Amino acid sequence: MTRSDPHPSSLPRNAVNFWHVLAQGLISNGPLASMVAALTAAAGYALGALPLAYLLGGLMVFLWINTPYQFSKKLAGAGGMAYFVGRSMGGRWGYLAGVAYVVYYAALLATNIVFFSLLVQSVGPQLGWNMPAGMAYVFTILFVIPSTVLTYLGVRSSLNYGVITALVEMVMLLILSAVIIFSPHTVNTAAVYHPALAAHGISGLAVGALVASFGMSGSTAAVYLGAEAKTAHRTIRAALYLASGLVVLMFIIVSYSLTVGWGYLHMSQFAQSSIPGLLIVQHYLGLKAELLFVLFVLNSLIGMNVASTIVVTRITLTFAHSDLWPKFLGRIHPKYQTPYAAVLTVGAVAVLAGLLAESILGLSNAFLVLILIATMGEFLGHALGNVGLLKFYDRSARYHVIAFGILPALSLVLIAFGVFFTFYPPIVPAVYAPIIMIGSLVLAYFHYGYHLRKRSQPLSEAVLLHFSSDHPEPVPDFEEEKIEVEAE
Repeated sequence: MTRSDPHPSSLPRNAVNFWHVLAQGLISNGPLASMVAALTAAAGYALGALPLAYLLGGLMVFLWINTPYQFSKKLAGAGGMAYFVGRSMGGRWGYLAGVAYVVYYAALLATNIVFFSLLVQSVGPQLGWNMPAGMAYVFTILFVIPSTVLTYLGVRSSLNYGVITALVEMVMLLILSAVIIFSPHTVNTAAVYHPALAAHGISGLAVGALVASFGMSGSTAAVYLGAEAKTAHRTIRAALYLASGLVVLMFIIVSYSLTVGWGYLHMSQFAQSSIPGLLIVQHYLGLKAELLFVLFVLNSLIGMNVASTIVVTRITLTFAHSDLWPKFLGRIHPKYQTPYAAVLTVGAVAVLAGLLAESILGLSNAFLVLILIATMGEFLGHALGNVGLLKFYDRSARYHVIAFGILPALSLVLIAFGVFFTFYPPIVPAVYAPIIMIGSLVLAYFHYGYHLRKRSQPLSEAVLLHFSSDHPEPVPDFEEEKIEVEAE
């Protein structure tokens, strides 16, 4: 297919290079937005030991990305985890993994547009402006427009924006950290690496490290460019590790600077503040710098929305061409070569989810429930990926016990701990999140079964391969590969 094809039936090949894939991995983490939101959540458990929690969380990140990294050695497709698990465990399980990631990123998209309203509500009083009742609904509608337009107009142009914004955000955070660390009023200390400072000691540190790791694990979004990236298998694997490494290194530095900047013995107040990161910016750099950071936090949210939209629309495209979802969602724009119908639909669904959550739960609780739905989707989607990796490679002649056995098993254990500490004890409204997520997977299970009665394999290998960078013929059977190796 060429770019002049008036009726494209697939995504453009070689449309993005390494830097674009790297940008997808970076903006999906939303460095500045994560500093404001995710880091504050981790501080609630780790308190003064927050830098230690991020150091341990960074190690967990590389355990987390082992699964997409190992799959990407052989497979690269727009379906991402749905493609991986589908090739490993069959169409039904691939469908469930895909649905989990659709709910994850769609909920994250809705979370970000709700968080925008919360951010305005928190910063407004500093400028003498209080957000009028009902204005949050307007912001919810407006804030999805930039990411929708960017992803509609082309994957390359949207990730050109991503490359720039990701680098600017990281530089801003490192400059802030340097100002705090080298300030004559800052007391730099290694005490922040003592687990006793965490809430309830080791247990609080462990949960804080889990929260930190999940907040830095967004680089997995890079695998959904598998059909569009140049030399996809190599490019995606390199981007996974480099994006994760940059994000982890940055947050190890940022978590230390914010902790000593606030005062490591007073981190309980940090965790209870709505925007502690921005308050630190104001303290060290002034109100104008804080407002500049606010603007770039909004930009960071837009970047996360771009990455989320790319993920959801690529999975949606795969399902639409498998006749599992409405066919119109599989339409590709003749000029921009993007799944434009899916892009518009995802934006509309995110707005509706945000408005519905806000009207039922209120702004703060809407943010809480939506972010927990996204968290639960990430947990379950990645758990299916881990099981898929175990099964996929148990047929391989080149089986490596650590990479394909021990690491995904440990990742499953961490996910189990993450689910437990996130949702136990069950409280309202947080308990709505696992109910919604598990309900979505149950419906998906039976929905697939309904289509299974019509044909042997609804999520067919042919469709998965069509939206991939892999050889159009089936991958050779690993048992045959093993026999050949033994014969040699």
